[in-house]
Amino acid sequence: MAKLSDRIENVLNESRMLLLGGQVLLGFSYRICFEPGFERITSAARLAEVCGVGIMTAGLGWLIWPAAFHQISARGLPTEAVEKFTTRILDWALLPLAFGIALTVYPVTNALRLPQPAWIGAVTGLFALAAWYGGLLSQRSIQNRKRAKSSQKPDQRDQSTLSDRIKKVLIECRMALPGAQAFLGFQFAIVFAQSFDRLPRSSQLVHFASLLSTTIAIVLLIAPAAYHRLVEGGEDTERFHRVASRLLLAALVFLAPGMAGDLFVVIRQITGSGPLATWISGLLLVVFYFLWFGVSAWKRKARAIDT
Repeated sequence: MAKLSDRIENVLNESRMLLLGGQVLLGFSYRICFEPGFERITSAARLAEVCGVGIMTAGLGWLIWPAAFHQISARGLPTEAVEKFTTRILDWALLPLAFGIALTVYPVTNALRLPQPAWIGAVTGLFALAAWYGGLLSQRSIQNRKRAKSSQKPDQRDQSTLSDRIKKVLIECRMALPGAQAFLGFQFAIVFAQSFDRLPRSSQLVHFASLLSTTIAIVLLIAPAAYHRLVEGGEDTERFHRVASRLLLAALVFLAPGMAGDLFVVIRQITGSGPLATWISGLLLVVFYFLWFGVSAWKRKARAIDT
């Protein structure tokens, strides 16, 4: 069986794969809402698009949670709890991504005037669920039985080196960075879309604020690499691990409003309801902060009390 540190690295890399794919898809979904052809599809297709955008935004926030949990709850150390937590997050994160794909395929098939567009979207979503969850229950039960025979205590820590911990925090920065960069590119491009000029001024300003938040998040996610090379000369130090962890968490503070703000713009653009857009995007922002920082900090305190 692989070492605990290697298993955590693998599950973080798997989270990064899902985040990159999901954030690129989300960026395209945002862009679709501002294209001239979007106004020609049916109201049901437009509703499906906004639902898909909302579900995928929530799913990506769910996927980012392990990075905050690892740095806050476990202080960047590899523990069995971190691996199990991240695995559970990945298990459930595939559901909103599958539903989001189905809901975003439907408007595309509707725009192409293909027969039975709803069925095409549904089949696409079912295919994703079958590919991702096929054989899960039987294989997972076998795996759990094998692991139980040679498992460590739930919260036992791997004998990790400083280099291992630094590698993990850099992986967690890379989890959010590529997708955030792609998302930022779409945010810039939307400003020059024809329909963007027809948005209410308040929506334009919210989009600009979201763009700035995403930009700040990207700058903070890149900062650990610059600090490691320029300040530490590429050496692994406790100071660098501490600085990189704080920069990662600071980036998440700005990434959340960047995602929620553009969700507000899209919902208002499609539904024409400012209050509805405010409630949904505001609720999502609160949930992001609550999960990423509130629950993670509470888990750290609970673990400290137990030990």
